[in-house]
Amino acid sequence: MKRHLSIAALALAASAMAAEPPLVLITTTDTPPYSYRDEATGEIVGLEIDLARAAAAKLGRELEIRKAKFPELLPMVSAGKADMAASGITITEGRLQAVDFSVPYAVEGGMFLYRTGEPMPTMIRAERLRVATMDASTYDFYLSTHGIDPIRYDSYPRALADLKARRLDAVFFDSCAVKLLAEEDPELSASRLETRENFGIALGKGNTRLKAALDEAIAARRGQ
Repeated sequence: MKRHLSIAALALAASAMAAEPPLVLITTTDTPPYSYRDEATGEIVGLEIDLARAAAAKLGRELEIRKAKFPELLPMVSAGKADMAASGITITEGRLQAVDFSVPYAVEGGMFLYRTGEPMPTMIRAERLRVATMDASTYDFYLSTHGIDPIRYDSYPRALADLKARRLDAVFFDSCAVKLLAEEDPELSASRLETRENFGIALGKGNTRLKAALDEAIAARRGQ
């Protein structure tokens, strides 16, 4: 009788796990190589996606990916409208008041992307330039504290289009993405690294199980 009860309990537990809703990850899908849409397949891929999917698997959950604008990411997680947010998000003391973060999965920084053949932007020179960055990002704050009033965008592709159309002089954002774009497009160049920041995946306050799963996934990735 006890054996039958044990089997029934296990079946019930498995059924409950299967009934759990998917974990929701929100991202801008435009921060390669961390989170971006593969043009060939249309699929959202990248390091952050791999880490979130691995964490979800550890918890026996599916992963659902939704697109959002960068300024919406942390407020949506804080309000419980998503489980995780990832889009090259810097871990800061201020943000930790509203959300928790995984351990850092990358140490990155901000760089200027500018048109090849033009003078390389610096913080001093940028005060006289039309410089764009992501609204509500740490780069927005960084530029502002250096006396630069940036033009704020909610999408990197829009800023890049305006840079190539000469409506901007430079775009300041993640060094990894800047280097990739400069390598792929001879019309664009990357400046020297200006900042150093820890990137992490944001999650709701107090969600210790999800944080542990994310931290384990990041540790496993480092060990590869």
